[in-house]
Amino acid sequence: MSELPPGCPFTLHWQDGFLRYDFGPDHPFTEVSRHLSVRLLEALGFFRSQWTHSPPLLEDPGPPASREEIETFHTPGYISRLEHISEGTRTVLLDGGDTPGFPGCLDASARIVGGTLRAVDSVLGGGTLHAFQPAGGLHHAAPDRASGFCILNDLAISLHRALEGPRPVERVAYVDVDAHHGDGVMYGFYEDARVLDIDFHQDGRTLFPGTGRMDETGKGCARGFKVNVPLPPLAGDEAFIPLFQRIVPPLLRDFRPGLILMQMGVDGHVGDPLAHLQYTPRAYEAAVRTVHDLAHELCGGKLVVTGGGGYLASNVTRIYARTAVLLSGQTLFHGPEGPLPEAWREEFSRRTAGEEAPMSWGEIPPVTPSPWTPRETLRVVQGLERALGRELPPASGDAGSSPGTR
Repeated sequence: MSELPPGCPFTLHWQDGFLRYDFGPDHPFTEVSRHLSVRLLEALGFFRSQWTHSPPLLEDPGPPASREEIETFHTPGYISRLEHISEGTRTVLLDGGDTPGFPGCLDASARIVGGTLRAVDSVLGGGTLHAFQPAGGLHHAAPDRASGFCILNDLAISLHRALEGPRPVERVAYVDVDAHHGDGVMYGFYEDARVLDIDFHQDGRTLFPGTGRMDETGKGCARGFKVNVPLPPLAGDEAFIPLFQRIVPPLLRDFRPGLILMQMGVDGHVGDPLAHLQYTPRAYEAAVRTVHDLAHELCGGKLVVTGGGGYLASNVTRIYARTAVLLSGQTLFHGPEGPLPEAWREEFSRRTAGEEAPMSWGEIPPVTPSPWTPRETLRVVQGLERALGRELPPASGDAGSSPGTR
């Protein structure tokens, strides 16, 4: 990775107000691990003005999203219900039991939405080229209900902003690598041909929310613009990387988006307690590099990346810190096996209810031997070609050049 060149700034959007999105100490989802990724970058000196060119920026995205902004995707009745719960004094389940509504939940959720909206605004407005919002990526919420730890759908609201806002683009490509299918986004734009939705996830027959079949390709004029790549349990880099590099580039090149929005859920990482995939940092790096290069090739570099799922803090913190480093083009850590700052490790242990802090960038849980073979890759590609009614070009090349080189 080279240093950040002039005209290619990177901004990370964070505020401590995101920590108000808090389901309690016994809930698997926490914004604390996302905050610890920012703290790791700070411990590494990532935001200091020590670079030859413009340093990465840590940007406070400001106030929560307004009701008007939220209602571009969510129904007024649902927002009124959240207002009532927010003003109360007790926790109320918003769905089948996974997503509690708590006092202040609307403001907390609206802050996450506001962060992703400002990231999109900053990229479309020319204030930055690449933006990262690690607290966002809440892709399950539907217009009239919460789902899967997601009270509001910051991604769907932000897609609407990109298409209908003050600086609209004609088309947006949405790429989702969370282990759980992004059902709220896909069904929210299922009939909208302006959104190309490519979603890699664990097969819905084995994991919540049970959706994302290969034959779910969109409806009406949007048929063929919703692309689902379900993977079996234990699939890892050997499955993800060849499929990602075979599927994503040709579809994005044909689509010619004006913006790419990427959801970087980390629950597909080996060791995650809520899913059964086995990605390593290599898979996430390949995805970021590929999408980054496509953004420069197709839409002037306009790329917004959000967080998403991820329930092992040692995975979340390091993958999101790596993502920021990759997008900025900086080189901060001492190779994949390099040590992590001791002060940060102590903070990690204090704030993660006893989870042991990782010693280095390269330390990962054991990977179980996978039954995946190249024949399986071909089977998925052929199945997707049948579903989409088109052929994909043969595999070629690697993940592309390092981000930050243009």
